[in-house]
Amino acid sequence: MIGYINGLIIDKNEKSLLILAGGIGYKVFTTTELPANSQADTKIQLFIHTAVREDDISLYGFLKKEELSFFEQLLSVSGIGPKVALDILSTPVHITQSAIINGDTGMLTKIKGLGKKTAERLILELKNKVTPVTRSDGKPAISSINEDAIMALESLGYEKFQIIKAMADLPKQITETEEIVKYFLKNS
Repeated sequence: MIGYINGLIIDKNEKSLLILAGGIGYKVFTTTELPANSQADTKIQLFIHTAVREDDISLYGFLKKEELSFFEQLLSVSGIGPKVALDILSTPVHITQSAIINGDTGMLTKIKGLGKKTAERLILELKNKVTPVTRSDGKPAISSINEDAIMALESLGYEKFQIIKAMADLPKQITETEEIVKYFLKNS
């Protein structure tokens, strides 16, 4: 089993990287964000999940060990395979984990490949297992969300996904519903 790759990106497409390591080119499937932000002829280090099936061996790569752990948790849910798990990880991890912890099926169904039943199963099976990770900027993930502010912004026509994503950058001193709505309107 391959668990880690350190090599040179020699090619990329929308969903994978071709990494040269030890004289061998490995095709590694990733979230769409990673190839978009990567350049050919640059070094990269990835944590790898090796998926072995009867007719296929595929590699799935992640920059952080926490992303790999969350990917493997997603795979443990019936009905979620590696491709859907990658689509789920294309949404910022802290937002997805917050939706799971808060039982927000509406948010989860906005993710490509996730229907209502699969989203409900995901919440049921992972709600008590998900350990929120910190975001890429080091801030803690969202733990509780001001529902009144969300309802107010939704009534103004904003999508819940947009609202929660913007709330991730909310300064800690802003806690009141009215302040949250003003902050969102000013910064969105």
